[in-house]
Amino acid sequence: MSYTLRDLPLPVKVVASVFLLAVGAGYTSAMLQLHIQDSKSGKPMPTVEDVVLKFTGKKKVDPNAPPPRPVSRLEALITSETVVINGASMSAAFTTEDRAKGDLKFANAVKIRGAETVKAERKGEQAVFALWISTPEEQRKATYVADKFVPPVGKMPAAVTPGLKDGDAIKIKTLIEARCVTCHSKGGEKEDVLLDTHEGLKPFMTVTAAAPAVNGWVKVEEPISISKLTQSTHAHLLSFAMLFSLTGVIFAFSSWPAWMRVIIGPSVVIAVFADVSLWWLARLCDEWGPYFAMGVIGTGFIAGCGLCAQISLSLFNMYGWKGKAVIALLFVVGALAGGAFVMKLLAPALPKPKVEEKKQEDKKSEDPPPPLANGSKGVSDGVVVASSAITEAVAKKQASTAPRKPMHALDKLLTRPAVDAEGQPVPEPVPFNGEGTMVPAFFEKDKAFKKIVDGSASQIEKDQLRTQRQGDLDALLAWVRSPESARKAAYQADKFDFPGLSDKLVSPELLKDKKVRIKSLIDARCVTCHGPEGKQSDYLLDSYEELSKYLKPFDAPKGEGTGATPQPAPVPTKVTEPIPDAKDD
Repeated sequence: MSYTLRDLPLPVKVVASVFLLAVGAGYTSAMLQLHIQDSKSGKPMPTVEDVVLKFTGKKKVDPNAPPPRPVSRLEALITSETVVINGASMSAAFTTEDRAKGDLKFANAVKIRGAETVKAERKGEQAVFALWISTPEEQRKATYVADKFVPPVGKMPAAVTPGLKDGDAIKIKTLIEARCVTCHSKGGEKEDVLLDTHEGLKPFMTVTAAAPAVNGWVKVEEPISISKLTQSTHAHLLSFAMLFSLTGVIFAFSSWPAWMRVIIGPSVVIAVFADVSLWWLARLCDEWGPYFAMGVIGTGFIAGCGLCAQISLSLFNMYGWKGKAVIALLFVVGALAGGAFVMKLLAPALPKPKVEEKKQEDKKSEDPPPPLANGSKGVSDGVVVASSAITEAVAKKQASTAPRKPMHALDKLLTRPAVDAEGQPVPEPVPFNGEGTMVPAFFEKDKAFKKIVDGSASQIEKDQLRTQRQGDLDALLAWVRSPESARKAAYQADKFDFPGLSDKLVSPELLKDKKVRIKSLIDARCVTCHGPEGKQSDYLLDSYEELSKYLKPFDAPKGEGTGATPQPAPVPTKVTEPIPDAKDD
């Protein structure tokens, strides 16, 4: 008497069904991991070139192109185009997976200077790191010990994280500690590979001379390590073999023809064993390794198709027409959910193909080169022009990559990173006073802000607060850059039109009818100290007349009879004196 899946009790069918669906979901997530870990080209799945490079470290020789420059393992990891942390890339350690503290942390820096600015700075860090790695060993060690590396003339990137600069030098040891040592140190997530000393870094900075091409393939980087390959083999041959044997046994009890069950039942386990065997052949065979690596794609495809057949055919064979309808509905829902996930989350995160990146680089090369580190623009210079009344000249200044010259004292005081009256960056630390910056009044110098950030609030609440305070700062900066008539009218009405405004970008208590309560904002962030009863009552900001003293243009023409447009009277002596350092409670 034959016994098939249809004959199982309903509870057993349900358990078997849930198991099969869970294995299918797990295998799908493994495909996602495969994309994140190995797809360097931005394709949904690794290409032939990606697989060959992973297991052999080789690329096909292009007779029309010069041979690739051999690089060390460390340089290949930090300059990889794949923005993720894995065995082939450490690029994400500079951005989304950054484990640094304080202002050197990517997430914190973005809130201060904006995402595009910080991404450019991190690209600069990677470029400096690569330059240091390619420096002769004796010089490399000396600059590491001194924590001062001066890039070759003309090689300093346009943008580098401010906290890593020391004049014309880069704090290279500090950079490495912020991006690498946070994980690669004792007690870190990757303490098995220590990079907290120069001696620990040295083995990964060795550049092997370019090997001659073999069968049209040339080695350009180190392939997957033997230890990592051993770990993967262990995981696949134990866990995957067990799972796929169970799915095969369930399928073997179906009522499909015997020949189909004999072929599909063991196919996945056989394909996984062949897949792992090809890994090792590709890794160890220098002459034919690339071709064994190509076979990995075939065995992986067979394993995926076999598992899909086992799961779907077993589920549909297990039930009558009602059960089949439920299974079909579950498949449809899963497909829709998976499609939405790919379109909404995965596709936007795919790295751009190299062709597109090349076009963007060519386009950028036609533009004026960005300024060097002494020409970085302020964080709020990227703020969208806040009103249709703001002049076109101001908008052009904000969009420019050149240092932006402040319009007046308040413009200078609210710009971060801090600049002087000529728009040149002010070296850190910037004093919290009328000659330096007043930006901390929106953040760490504000009691309410400090209480939440230093308290037990969730990280989401803290991040939301930082975002809102940055929005407050951007709104006030846009207001002070507006023409006089629009600025005064907005202050008197306590309503400022700030395009792009949303409830999440400005403190909610400062919003009304989709406009910023600009006078209330100034009262909350400035007048608390610069009011009649405040600590800085000598420098009042509690009325538009008092504020206007700090809104006089820096570049007002001097002298009379020159034909120039009459300018406002000079600022009184008292108000041009530096505001003393703010006093903390």
